[in-house]
This record gives sequence, structure tokens and C-alpha cells, in this order.
Amino acid sequence: MSNKENILQKIQDGRLKVGVIGLGYVGLPLAVAFARSGVSVLGFDVSEEKVTKINTGENYIADIDDDLFRDLVHKKTISASSNFAELKDCDTILICVPTPLDKFRKPDMTFIESACKAIGENLAKGTFVCLESTTYPTTSEEFVLPILEQSSGLKEGDDFWLGYSPERVDPGNSVYSTENTPKVLGALNNDGLQIGEAVYKLAVEEVYLVSSPRVAEMVKILENTYRLVNISLVNELALLAGKMDINIWEVIEAAKTKPFGFQAFYPGPGIGGHCIPLDPFYLESIARKFNFELSMIHTAGHIDLLMAHRMTLKITSALNRHKKAINGSKILFLGVAYKPDINDERESPALKIIDEVLKKGGEVSYHDPFISNIKTPEGALFTSVDLNKESLSLADCVVITTNHSVFDAGFIEAHSELIVDLRNVIKEASEKVYKL
Repeated sequence: MSNKENILQKIQDGRLKVGVIGLGYVGLPLAVAFARSGVSVLGFDVSEEKVTKINTGENYIADIDDDLFRDLVHKKTISASSNFAELKDCDTILICVPTPLDKFRKPDMTFIESACKAIGENLAKGTFVCLESTTYPTTSEEFVLPILEQSSGLKEGDDFWLGYSPERVDPGNSVYSTENTPKVLGALNNDGLQIGEAVYKLAVEEVYLVSSPRVAEMVKILENTYRLVNISLVNELALLAGKMDINIWEVIEAAKTKPFGFQAFYPGPGIGGHCIPLDPFYLESIARKFNFELSMIHTAGHIDLLMAHRMTLKITSALNRHKKAINGSKILFLGVAYKPDINDERESPALKIIDEVLKKGGEVSYHDPFISNIKTPEGALFTSVDLNKESLSLADCVVITTNHSVFDAGFIEAHSELIVDLRNVIKEASEKVYKL
């Protein structure tokens, strides 16, 4: 029996063992999706804390049902390990590690590199390997493949197969999960594509095949850059509208009545999350190698980079109108998650604004019902305070940076001296309510 026939037989017989490297917001939901379909899953992470939590049935991802998770762990359908030598027992290995930017805003590939070296050192013949981490086009072919082949001594297409399938996780989305979100997949050859499709169909409802990994990699970049460009556009228009005494939210609601040719995007203090603020810089990096300038995407990315500074100026201006300086003022931020009703502060604009305010001498506190502690990009540490009449009234300025559904707009407005609302929580501006 050939390697291809062997893995397809395992898929058919329910004997496939899936390994998932990286057990965060992408990797753990993916592992659970496979496990709940009856597939044996072994997760890998360098964090002993995560490994221990998983093996004791403690769920740390809000979108995963706690009871379901405990049941899967109890049945030993899913387990975790920090011993990457156990990768040799896996028939399929999915890479879901972080892909941040370095201090020069260039792709930091160290997590992918480490994962690939660990795989290569333990890669068994007949294994399907797939990268899910957000990255730039050509990563699979020009970065991942050489490491796997050199570390393992095996050859792709003969001994193992390599594909790319971009993660499409949307934390807090109650409609679309890993299982019912279509999965895009590209592979280096037709055998890999056929095997990868059969693997993913065990866990997701629809798999959409493309001709190569670089196409699949560009799909992810397109999806997020599309959002970046449009959000950056509406953010700039919101700043202009404010100067012209135009309510941008009213403008958007009116524009939405057009039944074709318009999709609503909403302004805010900046773009958060792991993907949208980072993807354009990944694409810029690879575009330079082809002597191509992405002027629109470059502009959109840098509009977003400036938003924290512009929001700090808005806070400063509001305080000035109340005859106060930002230096020495008590400023309470409401919400530090990058989107409503989740416990994820990755790349949150609120953290960047807090750092800007601290530099100007503001005395900062924050409240977020989903996030009890934060560390800002500049290293400042804070613990969430209670949201009550006292905390609101003691603040010289309350800044609404996340529109959590639990926030009571009437209560906040009634007990605050000055509000800068960056999320349209309070619908009408007034002498004490300043809107984006």
C-alpha cells in the first residue's frame, strides 16, 4: 500500500491522528472541531500552562463550550503535549502558531521556523502537513518546504505532503465557527490537495480548493486587507466629518439604504486583532521583493498606525474644552478588548491609546468585564477597576474604547463628567459627550 493509500484508508476507517501545533485562538478550536467528529487529536504547545489546562479539562477559549471540552478530554479524544517528539505518531500536522511583526514591522517567522524544525526532526513518512498561520504568499514553498525537507531528509510529494489553509477564526462570532466556515486549501501537488481535502472534511462542512499554496496565502491577505482599507477609509472620513460637524454614523446609516454597491464599515479608535493590522505589512514585505509598491495598502496601514495618536488628540481637545490639561487628569478607559464581548486584547487600539495618554501625563485606569489584567505595548501594567458611580464620577474623562454589550449607556452618561465616545455607544453628542 502506498503512502497516499495508507493515509486515505486511515481517514476512511477513523484511525487518523491529527497533531495541532499552537493551542491558542486558532489551534484549540480547530483541535476541538476534529475531536468532536471522533478524530484523535494531540495538541502541541511550548506553554506548559496550556498543556496542563487542556489535559485537566480546563478550557481557556471563550468560543469553545466548556462541557463539550471536558467531555472530549475525558474521552481522551483530545490531549496536549509539549514533547514534540510525539509528532512522529501523527498522520496529519496542522501549524497554528503566531506570526507577529518584529520591531521594524517586518514578518517575524521565528514561530513558524521553530514549528517546522520540530516537525522535520520528527516527520514520519506519509504525513500531511498544513500551515494555517497568517503569512505572506510563497511562505509554504520558499520558507516552510526547505526546512521540512532539510530537517527530515524526506521529499515532499513522495514521502509527505504540504499544504496551506488560512485560518478564518472570528472570536465572539455566534453564527460562524470553525466547523461551518468554508475552508480554503491549496497544496503543492494534486495528491496533497486530495489528502488535505479528505482530512479537513472530517472537521469542517465545506472545503474550497485552489491551485496552489500561494493562492491560498493570498486569499487570507486579500480578506483582511479588504477590511483594513475600508475601515481606514471610514476612519479618515469620520475625522473629517467631526471637523465639519457631520455625524458620520448618520451618514453610514443613510448610505446603507442603497441596496447595491455599498457595504457598511464603521469607524473606531483603530483596528485590533491579530490579522487585520498586521497583514498589509506582510504583503508589503513580499511585494518589495518583486519591486512592487502597494501604495493604497501602505496608506491604509499607516492611517491605522496614526489612529492612537489622533484619538489621544481628541481626548486632549475634549479636556481642554472643559478647561483641563491631559497632564494630571484622571482618565478611565471603558473596554480594552479589540472588539465587543470577547476577552482578546491582541493589537487592541485601546492599549496603544493608553500608552499615548500615559506619555502625556494622564493618570490611567480601565474597566473591562472580560479582561482582568493588561500589559500595554510599552509595558505598563493595569488591573481592571469596578464600573460604578464612584469610578465614573472620579474620572476627569471617561473614554469608551470598546462597545461591550453590557455597557449601560444611560448609566455611563449620567455619572460621568466628560465622555469621549469612540464607539457610538452614546448616540447623541452633547456638551459633555464628544464622539469620534
